[in-house]
Amino acid sequence: MAWGDRQAMRGLSRLESLMPARQRLAKGLALSVAVAALIAGAKPQPAEAFKLFGYNFFGSDEKPVSPDAQTYKIEVVIAGGDKDIKSAVEGASSLYSGKDETPPPSTPAFLSKARTEYDRILGTLYANARYGASISILVNGRRLEDIPVDATLPHPVPVVINVNPGPVFTFGRIRMENRAPHSPIDDIPKTKTPERLGLEPGHQANSDIVLSAEQAMIDAWRRQGYPKAKALPRVITADHVNHKLDVTLAVEPGRLAHYGRMTVDGTKDMNPAFVARQTGLRPGDQYDPAEIELAKRRLQRLQVFSTTSIVEGDAIAADSTMPLMVTVSERPLHVFGAGAEYSTTDGIGLNGYWEHRNLFGEAERLRFDATVAGIDSTDPTKFTYSGGVTFVKPGIFDPFTDLTAQLLAKREVYDPYSQNTFRARVGLAHEFSEQLTGKIAVNGEYDQVEDFYGKRNLLLFSLPGELAYDTTDDKLEPTRGYRLKGALEPFYEAKFGNFGAVTRIDGSAYFSFDAMGRYVLAGRVAVGSVVGAPADELPGDRMFYAGGGGSVRGYDFRSLGPKLDNGFVVGGRSLLEGSLEMRIKVTDSIGIVPFVDAGSAFSSAYPSFDEDIKIGAGIGLRYYTSLGAIRVDIARGLTPVKGFVIEDGKVKKKNTPPFALYIGLGESF
Repeated sequence: MAWGDRQAMRGLSRLESLMPARQRLAKGLALSVAVAALIAGAKPQPAEAFKLFGYNFFGSDEKPVSPDAQTYKIEVVIAGGDKDIKSAVEGASSLYSGKDETPPPSTPAFLSKARTEYDRILGTLYANARYGASISILVNGRRLEDIPVDATLPHPVPVVINVNPGPVFTFGRIRMENRAPHSPIDDIPKTKTPERLGLEPGHQANSDIVLSAEQAMIDAWRRQGYPKAKALPRVITADHVNHKLDVTLAVEPGRLAHYGRMTVDGTKDMNPAFVARQTGLRPGDQYDPAEIELAKRRLQRLQVFSTTSIVEGDAIAADSTMPLMVTVSERPLHVFGAGAEYSTTDGIGLNGYWEHRNLFGEAERLRFDATVAGIDSTDPTKFTYSGGVTFVKPGIFDPFTDLTAQLLAKREVYDPYSQNTFRARVGLAHEFSEQLTGKIAVNGEYDQVEDFYGKRNLLLFSLPGELAYDTTDDKLEPTRGYRLKGALEPFYEAKFGNFGAVTRIDGSAYFSFDAMGRYVLAGRVAVGSVVGAPADELPGDRMFYAGGGGSVRGYDFRSLGPKLDNGFVVGGRSLLEGSLEMRIKVTDSIGIVPFVDAGSAFSSAYPSFDEDIKIGAGIGLRYYTSLGAIRVDIARGLTPVKGFVIEDGKVKKKNTPPFALYIGLGESF
């Protein structure tokens, strides 16, 4: 009997340590502005190796090979020629995966490494439901187990891994003892249950299904307040005659627990009591692992910690309480950043900020922002500028409410209008749940507007509010779920004495055609309305325009809207627009995105289909990084638009460009 026959069913209980590790290599190209510090007196150092896309520059990163190193050449042979099994075995074999790397430093080290191959390969075969496999490893034509440690081997020594994977097993009898009582969470499709994971009679008996199902049974007890639930010894029986795998799993739930005393470790400038409060975990509440994860995200949302963890106590006290340890690592107090974007219709946009975080020890943030946009000429008077300072106080009333105060000055210069704004705003943001957030503010501003209606000065007071609901699986690259945001801004304009309101609703949805999110259909729609004031008595930025990146690509920014009799485009009192994209990942880092956009702004307070809806279409390229997707879109307006603008006091024609190019960071929506 081959070695693998004797070992085929030994040690399924230790599969966790045998399964090959799956690690995801993060690739990315970051758009950033780097500042190099010149340190006086620093001595020049030899240039080290620099590798980019697999190529070395300025030297070599190869480690010197020991003269005693045992070189080898390796071959994997699969009985029956199953290509999937061959690929899995090659991936599990450390000898095969390391064949092009630095060889083991000695013959004993090589033999020791080779002897670990059995367990690695066996674990992969179990993961592919092969429980009747046999494995043999030949080194220089001899069985590996027959070669002494002090043997002398040729260079390179030939290695052959022979695997007979045997038949595919399916699950037979399934027993799950002491399962947690059914809860409403179990009915949510994304909740992992043994059945959803595939632990059912007749399903292919991959070993990772057994392990995942066991963990799902433990997690079900933890969700109901039993943090110390643990698995009892599992019973696995392979029926080699019928190629069935019988499985018995059992869980010991332990005791019901409540949150006890919380301690905080790792704070330097932060107030530990504030950190504990911001978790939102109250002593005496029943343990819930979802609340623990949400508490970690709340701490990360403070933007002052590089790492956060919440460690559960080792034991549950007699009064059913369990202590918690919060461990954090603080970021530097000061941070700055910069960014850029470009489109052929909107020009270049630059932005930068400087921020002092943790101003008074409770994660307060003081931030200065500056932007310049619309850089498509050499005339600075045609640029759009903004500068402001923002103060944020987290946890103003409770862990879920933040206070924001802002002063802003900006100048906007667009084809339909130009506007100078001086604004002061104080508002609150509240987290109702993980998905639902809300904002409300008191806003006062002074506006100087010049457009086709003439010049006017406005004094506006408003109460902007917003509710947002987000069920997506990822903030940067959503593949499933939807987002819905509603905004309402009641206002009073003192110069003309107008009361009114601006409303806008934005929605987007994401549907993945595969489990890996490589084919995602994404769509969005937006509708807006202004009521209570005529267009010529409102600030330009409260009116609606369509066109440009993030709206209807292929048309100039804010170039779509109702026209006056003389052909000038003006702001609309309502808006309707939408987009549809097919996001296709060609590789893990490259994607293509065909898209179509449609929309316009309308003169009436509600969208009217009597006016033209403009359509733009194009295709985009994505390079996926850890900071988000680098986006390059090229689009064409399918309906040419002839318009007029005022430049240097003269009326000039301005038509839709044949193509528009957009470059930015992050998905379009």
